[in-house]
Amino acid sequence: MKAQVLYEYDPEMKEDVWVKSAEMPDPKIEKASDVIVKIGAAGVCRTDLHIIEGVWRHIQDPDDQLLPCVMGHENAGWVEEVGQDVSNFIKGDPVILHPLISGTNGTCLSCRRGNDMFAEEGAFPGLNIKEGGYCEYLKTSVRNLIKLPKMIWPQKGCRSFFRCWFNGI
Repeated sequence: MKAQVLYEYDPEMKEDVWVKSAEMPDPKIEKASDVIVKIGAAGVCRTDLHIIEGVWRHIQDPDDQLLPCVMGHENAGWVEEVGQDVSNFIKGDPVILHPLISGTNGTCLSCRRGNDMFAEEGAFPGLNIKEGGYCEYLKTSVRNLIKLPKMIWPQKGCRSFFRCWFNGI
């Protein structure tokens, strides 16, 4: 699949191009709760620029192991494939992906309380995992999906959801 990859941090943002196109392997279902989403929209926000600048590098990537990575945490698209335990989504469903990916699949105390953003094993594309939404397909957990009504295309849903989320804070 095609992806936009960040290869190095640029603290002064001097380069004209910070990410470069690359071919990467398609993601594969590994866990029964995995879902592969065909990305239809991926937002760019200030967090992405901070990732490029390496603002959190000393915390999230102190050993310089994260790069190269595919950034992108504001994503929407269509379900492409589901794991065997996924029953509430089918291929073609339009979805938005929650920016934080819960590594415990909802079993830690914070997730059970509905506070996934504080998950014990939370992962954030570009900060502590290499797989984000600036690509054709993204593997995530079913817990991280929000189903869109069929009449809302992911491109519109992505903009609306994250704008509402930001303005609601």
